[in-house]
Amino acid sequence: MMRVLIHGFYGAGNAGDDAILHSIIDTLREINPTVKIAVTVFSNNIRPYYGDVPLRTISGSDFKSISNELKNCSLLIVGGGGLFQDYNTFKPENLFLNQKGALNYYTAPIILAKMLNVKCMLYGVGIGPLNSQEAKGAMKWVSQIVDGITVRDTYSSNFLTSLGISKHVLAADPAIKLQSSTHSTYHQLLKKSESQINIGLNLRNWPYDKENAKKLEEEIIGVLNHYSKHKKLHYYIMPFNKLPSEIEKSKQLEYKLNGKATVIPYNMSPCEYKELCKNLDLMIAMRLHASIFSLSECIPSIGISYDEKVKQFYNELNIGEQCLLLETFDSNSLINLMNDSLNNSDKLKKKITSNMDLLLKREQLNKKTISKICEWM
Repeated sequence: MMRVLIHGFYGAGNAGDDAILHSIIDTLREINPTVKIAVTVFSNNIRPYYGDVPLRTISGSDFKSISNELKNCSLLIVGGGGLFQDYNTFKPENLFLNQKGALNYYTAPIILAKMLNVKCMLYGVGIGPLNSQEAKGAMKWVSQIVDGITVRDTYSSNFLTSLGISKHVLAADPAIKLQSSTHSTYHQLLKKSESQINIGLNLRNWPYDKENAKKLEEEIIGVLNHYSKHKKLHYYIMPFNKLPSEIEKSKQLEYKLNGKATVIPYNMSPCEYKELCKNLDLMIAMRLHASIFSLSECIPSIGISYDEKVKQFYNELNIGEQCLLLETFDSNSLINLMNDSLNNSDKLKKKITSNMDLLLKREQLNKKTISKICEWM
């Protein structure tokens, strides 16, 4: 019987991580309908998966339980997202002592798995930024010992190549194939209207550049309040995260948008949250998966790139001009993009559809790669 452990930052209340997990599980079931799956979670108090596949959950920092699970597994998947970066530094001497730093958290189970002769795959991951030589060295070593790697963007692919790695495959973010729910119980929260423009808004806290993040928020609020004076529209604030700080930010944005906004918290499945995006005319988003949810439903979107991964996704779709950089953001550029996205939406949607189809074909390489690994078992 095929048994798989999926390691990631699940159970943290993040819609993007939940969508990735759902997509990975769907792919595993396509390969083997009887597969048994365990998932590491950040917290057992937050639901990580909304599908119908029974899961066993383990704390992502409980090395003893992870080791015991791996003894019965044939495959470890480290799955999806911008996992391998050193925003919080990297201290290899603390690898099994604490979970501070992404490289520590995502690397530790790989080492345990290889010690137990368990196959490992990095599945649709993002690589970087990695600033220290220690972090780059660790990434190279991890890439050498795993049995397969798919990355979600060209930046990550080029980064691994620069480290001397050649086994990786350029695929795509697993979440782009997530099917939106056709039976959502929340569809009344956001209705399509012929007489009103619906604009989604997603801003996040970004502790690594607080000054520019604060300036960005102030300028966006000014633009949106000015815009609403001249258009019949409503803003739907979608936090994409259950963190109290994210919910509080959303409430503050709602207040600052002069009665023209409604908060739609992420308190549903990612499939249902994605369904709501269909009723938008435009999404303005910092979080990568706010853009992914909207663009994969062919909804024009404007990205705010606080991290290379956001800009890279727009580049992958050949619509890099739709993404503004946090450090160089200016109000006029946002106004111009909003006008163009709404006034020329048919042309933009055609371009999005064409390039999304190509990206969906690339996403299938995640399944092809994992299928090859499963053949070796």
